Amino acid sequence: MEKENKDKEVQLGRIGEIDLPKIDVTEYIGKKTKIDIVTVHESTAYEGYYAKVQTKVVAEVGSKDKKIELKGSRIFGLQSDKDGKIGYGKETKLGIFLAKMKCKELKDLIGKEVILQVQTSKEGTDFLSFN
Repeated sequence: MEKENKDKEVQLGRIGEIDLPKIDVTEYIGKKTKIDIVTVHESTAYEGYYAKVQTKVVAEVGSKDKKIELKGSRIFGLQSDKDGKIGYGKETKLGIFLAKMKCKELKDLIGKEVILQVQTSKEGTDFLSFN
């Protein structure tokens, strides 16, 4: 079954490089915080599912009218077995992370303490994560 793409095409004219505000997240490296939100999503860009794990907000930055909440986040891919059941393998990143955090299920991660670190995206943007 093919999934329908709900994005719509727009005409913006000439598109060029712009200066985007940079947020220095290095001051949060090593800070302890707790996992606050765990959600599961179906990917629209790729076939499959993933779990998104987020920490509590560690800071709010920006101007009064454009506040940005900083929190650590991590994405874990989920797989399906031969019967179509969605889950994770013991040796996957999620399986290893759950074992390290002494959790049996995703929901058990809520309230667990993690240490923030910085990851760099493929585009070169730094963001807060944890390991």
